[in-house]
Amino acid sequence: MPLVISQHHLSAGCGILSIMNLTDSLLPADLLFSANFAWLLVGLYALRLAPWRVLLINPRLQHVFLGASVILYLIWIFEVGVHPALGFHLLGVTVYTLMFGWSLGIIGSSLIMLAITVNSGDWAALAMNALLLGALPVSVSYGVYVFVDRYLPHHLFIYIFLCAFFNAMLAAGVTVLTLVALLVATETYPFARISNEYLPFVPLYLFPEGLINGMMTTVLIGLRPDWLKTYDDERYLKS
Repeated sequence: MPLVISQHHLSAGCGILSIMNLTDSLLPADLLFSANFAWLLVGLYALRLAPWRVLLINPRLQHVFLGASVILYLIWIFEVGVHPALGFHLLGVTVYTLMFGWSLGIIGSSLIMLAITVNSGDWAALAMNALLLGALPVSVSYGVYVFVDRYLPHHLFIYIFLCAFFNAMLAAGVTVLTLVALLVATETYPFARISNEYLPFVPLYLFPEGLINGMMTTVLIGLRPDWLKTYDDERYLKS
């Protein structure tokens, strides 16, 4: 859900925040500038851990990564400027992370946000958007997968339900709440208004987010299990 709030305050008529990319003028300039250092550190660490050798010698993986990134890019820009009063749409980061892992998830989401910024022109907010809408949900998604893989039985339904369905809901929920906390802390919007006019709609978004990521993961398991880096038939079908 590229959670992006419009430059204008909450619409008096619709009363719902528009979900798109953060703009240059929405948050304090010093906060947006400091986000560049955090994004740089995360990006450098992801570049260091990325499986470049596997990616370079495997053209099929390159095509899958490029195709999935293009699809995610189209999903993220699908509603930009179309439904400013109710802009919830699919985030899709969880299945993307399950396909490529943490490092490529960070790199891919950062490149997607860079492409979106080329269109929007909000360069000062690029790092903050990349952290909120890319690094944060990717890290949550991968963290849940690691926890489930390490401490719970390796069962197909556990993987689908916890690593995909529940995981996507949690990652999207953490993204929403982090952005809300950021907006309230910077006094961009009063919490009373956000809690009355936006937060009640969040549950209506989270379930479809989890359902779609779960369905996409299930389809990949059935048709292209080799596209999921975090999944292995031998490991999850033995049970």
